[in-house]
Amino acid sequence: MKRITSIDALRNFANITRCFIHASIPYMVTKAPIWPVDDKGSWFFDFVIFENHLFVMELFFTISGFIFAIQLNLNPTRKVVANILKRILLPFSLGLLIIVPVVLSLFSLSQYPGFTFFDFQIIQKSYLSGWNLAFENFFPTAHLWYLYYLLIFYLFTLLVKNYFSWSSSISVSKIIVLGISISTTCMFFMDRWLVENPLTMLPEIPSLLHFYFFFVLGMVIYNSPRILDNLKKNNKRILALGILFAVAAVIPQVWFGQIDLHYYLFIKVIAVVLYCSASHLLVLGLLGVFTSYPIRESKLLRYFTDASYWIYLSNMPIVALFQIALIPLEISVYYKFLISFFGALMFSLLSYELLVRYTMIGKILNKKRKRYL
Repeated sequence: MKRITSIDALRNFANITRCFIHASIPYMVTKAPIWPVDDKGSWFFDFVIFENHLFVMELFFTISGFIFAIQLNLNPTRKVVANILKRILLPFSLGLLIIVPVVLSLFSLSQYPGFTFFDFQIIQKSYLSGWNLAFENFFPTAHLWYLYYLLIFYLFTLLVKNYFSWSSSISVSKIIVLGISISTTCMFFMDRWLVENPLTMLPEIPSLLHFYFFFVLGMVIYNSPRILDNLKKNNKRILALGILFAVAAVIPQVWFGQIDLHYYLFIKVIAVVLYCSASHLLVLGLLGVFTSYPIRESKLLRYFTDASYWIYLSNMPIVALFQIALIPLEISVYYKFLISFFGALMFSLLSYELLVRYTMIGKILNKKRKRYL
C-alpha cells in the first residue's frame, strides 16, 4: 500500500500530542485518579490537557477508519482479517499480559518515598500488586483500550460494511451536525462533561458509540473524494471555528459538580454541546489542513511513522517512570514536564531502534526490516 504522507504526518502529530498529554497529567492542579503520579500542579497543564483531549483520540480513530477503508479497497477480506489479527489482536493480547501489569504496578511504586522504589523487593511487591489490581478491576486495559475498541470496530464494520453505500452522498455540514448530535447524546450518559477513556474490558457504550462515529467518519472521507476536497477548501474556517468552540468549552467546566445551581441543566447542555462541537470541528479541520498542503516523503517522516506504534505502546509506562523518579526533586513542574516528555520520547525511540525495529516485534508491528551497516 502506497503511503499517504499527509496521513503519516497527521498520525505523528496525534501521537506527539498524546505523549504531551501523558507527560502533563501529574502536573495539573486537578488530580487524575487514573494516573499513578500527582506532583503539585499548574492550571496551565489543566488547560492544555483539556484542549488536546478534545480531539486527540477522535483523530486517531478517524485515521484508523481512513486506513481501514484503504485496506478494504485494496485487499480481500481474508487478508484484512489476517492483518488485524497480527497487528492489533496479537499486540493487544501480549500487552494485556506484559504491559498492563507493569502500568498498574506504578500505582504502588509511586507511593515509596525518595528513590527507595529502586529496591528489588519493592519492585517485586509493586509488580504483584499490579496483578492483584488487574484482577480486582476486571483487568483494566490501561492505554491499550484504543486497540480494544479498534478490534470491536473492525469486527462490527466487517459485518455491516455493505450498508455504508449512503455515505458517498452526505455533505460535510450534515456530517458535522450528525456527529455533534450523536456525541452530545452519548455524553449525556457519561459521568463527566468530557469523553473519558474506558478503563476495563467491559466496553462503555456511550464512549464506544462516540468513537465509532469517528472511525466511520474516516472510512466515509476516504470513500468520498468530494468530502475530502470540501474539507481541504474549508480547512481554515473549520479549524478556526473548532478552536473557538474549544476555548469556550473550558468555561462551563468550572460549574461541573455544582448540581444545586438553579440553571445547572442549562449549563450542562451548553458544556456538552461546546465540547462535542469543538471535538468534531477540530478533527475535520486538522484533517483538512494536513491533507491540503503537499508534505514531502522523507526518511525522517517514514522513520517516525514506523516508530509511532511502538511509541504508542511504550510511552505511557516510560513517562510515568520518569515522573515517579522526579517526585523527590524540588524543581519546577515545568522542568519536570520537559524532562519526562522529552526523556520518555527519546527512550521510546532509542528502544525502538535497538530492540524493536529489526526484531520480531518490529515485524509484527510494521514489517520485517534489515539492518544496513
